Amino acid sequence: MTATLTIDESGQITLPETLRRVFGGQPGARVRAEVTADRIEIVKEVPLAEATAISASGRVVLAPTGMVMDAGKAVREEREALVNRAASR
Repeated sequence: MTATLTIDESGQITLPETLRRVFGGQPGARVRAEVTADRIEIVKEVPLAEATAISASGRVVLAPTGMVMDAGKAVREEREALVNRAASR
C-alpha cells in the first residue's frame, strides 16, 4: 500500500484512516520513524518484554506479555522485507 502524506504548518503528519486501519494504529499508539538516506519508514512500536531471568544455559526468560508470537514467521517476514527493500533500490 502506498499513501501520499502532507506535512501541515506545525510540522505534523496525519495518517489517513485507511492507512491507520491497515497499520493497526489506534489513538495513543506509539510509532517510530526509521530514517535512511532516501526514505522514512513508520514502524509501530511493540512494547518489549523485560527479561526476568537468564538461565544457566544463557537463555533469556521473558516476562509474559499476553502477546502471541511466532518467531519463525517473524524471521521469514523480516527476510522478505529485506529482500524487497534490496530489490526496490
